Amino acid sequence: IFTTPNPVPKPTAVQPGVACHRLEIPECTDRLPSGVDLGILGTEPRQTTESDLPLLTWSKLDREDYLSELLRLEGRCGVSGICPDCKLRPARFRCDDCLGVDMYCQECVVTRHGDHPLHRVREWNGRYFASKTLKELGLIVQLGHPIGERCCRPRSVLKDEFVVMHRNGIHIVSLTFCGCETADSYTRQLLRIRWLPATSDKPRTAAMFRVLEDFHLLSLESKLSCYEFYSALSRRSDNTGLNPPKARYEQFLRMVRQWRHLKMLKRSGRGHDPAGVLNTKEGECAVLCPACPQPGKNMTGSPERDVDALFVALDANFRLRRRAVSNNENDPSLSQGWAYFVEDTMFKRYLSDHRHDIQEKSTCSNHNAVNMADAKSKKGCDATGVGMVVCARHGMRLPNGIVDLQYGERYVNMDYAFASALHHSDATVLKVSYDIACQWHKKLYQRMDQMPPSLQSNLRDRAVTFLVPKFHLPAHIASCQWSFSFNWTKGVGRTDGEEPERGWANLNPAASSTKTMGPGHHRDTLDDYFGDWNWKKLIGLGSLPFPLIH
Repeated sequence: IFTTPNPVPKPTAVQPGVACHRLEIPECTDRLPSGVDLGILGTEPRQTTESDLPLLTWSKLDREDYLSELLRLEGRCGVSGICPDCKLRPARFRCDDCLGVDMYCQECVVTRHGDHPLHRVREWNGRYFASKTLKELGLIVQLGHPIGERCCRPRSVLKDEFVVMHRNGIHIVSLTFCGCETADSYTRQLLRIRWLPATSDKPRTAAMFRVLEDFHLLSLESKLSCYEFYSALSRRSDNTGLNPPKARYEQFLRMVRQWRHLKMLKRSGRGHDPAGVLNTKEGECAVLCPACPQPGKNMTGSPERDVDALFVALDANFRLRRRAVSNNENDPSLSQGWAYFVEDTMFKRYLSDHRHDIQEKSTCSNHNAVNMADAKSKKGCDATGVGMVVCARHGMRLPNGIVDLQYGERYVNMDYAFASALHHSDATVLKVSYDIACQWHKKLYQRMDQMPPSLQSNLRDRAVTFLVPKFHLPAHIASCQWSFSFNWTKGVGRTDGEEPERGWANLNPAASSTKTMGPGHHRDTLDDYFGDWNWKKLIGLGSLPFPLIH
């Protein structure tokens, strides 16, 4: 703290004719007052050590050694020429996926890999290691029996070629199903060794659970496409293009979609319903926001207090468009409205009933979202984007709060998403944020009365406040800027209403792969992305200070 030699009391008020004293604060250390000593900070900079520049140290000291070891692994590495297991036959085979560089004879390497049939084996031919498959060495995968035990009535696949996708490549294995009288179905035999079959009838292709888990997490974190991941698997099998593996891209697409759907059902507890999966209700597989008011779950009753208000925000994204590929008959959604997208059949029926509704023009600024709602081009597209309803404070997507947009940001689409999302909440105090709320809220109550009976939420019985997000508000006329401002509204804290925009930034990279999907595949994939977003938000709430959550 720096003070003048003779401190002057701060005047309580500035009056005309009274001299004011200004305290000059030095701008740099060269002009510090004479009484300040910087010696305690240390004058000598810390000496740079090797640990500060690890890459430079490695390039100088260890690079040659690392390269030498990599080249050494291309040879026998001084391993004995006799198999260490049987001590009789010559050791010619080495596994790239097992720990160590030990080499074994053909019989012993097959025995050792009875429970690792997808490892990559190489054979030493006197000059170099040549690729070999365990199938070529005689390994047979027997299902329905313990490892090492053969079935008395084995059932082989056509041409004795069963294709399996693993994290280390695409493999062809010799596989036999159990044909005993008490044997399970082929698909169940595969699932019980954690292989997901590509088809239900006479499967000839499967993917290990591990490779599906790898792709699932990579796609959620980096928005990696199926094609890119499959291409990487293919190159792991053969990176020269001289002996490419069997093409199984379409099967991999199907298995990935099944995997996403099964994981959603499992995590939402749908496998424990005695009535079966088809008893799942709309929105039941969505991850709910634990910090928002959920009457009957995290609060008792529904008191009309601002602290118990449900904050929701609406927005549209036109990057998540979908091209005119396939149709709902050939590519239906597996979820049927069980998560974040609305149920498609009733939604399309509602759009058809209101296709002639005329959207009135904006009386505020020239908002394209209002005035151009019917003018956006949909050439070559079945959906020009998606509309979304989210929790405006914590950014979690609301159950059944996502809809496809056929043209622009039309009220008929956004109304349906709003009504469908509110259908799952009994909160009586609502704070609704929308960048065109000043226009959209007009006649909203009348439009809500025209919703299907199952979605009518008695909006008139709730205390609703309409607001415009803070970043979008300056684009409105003056009267809107004070009527719909968060800053002038009681009970909203420092909420800015811009939460949907943050979610779009995370999801937009997926648009390049989702735009070419069919309608059902598109909705199921985005449902999975929304579910992962909600899950990461949920587990992240625990690390936030309590005031930030509330």
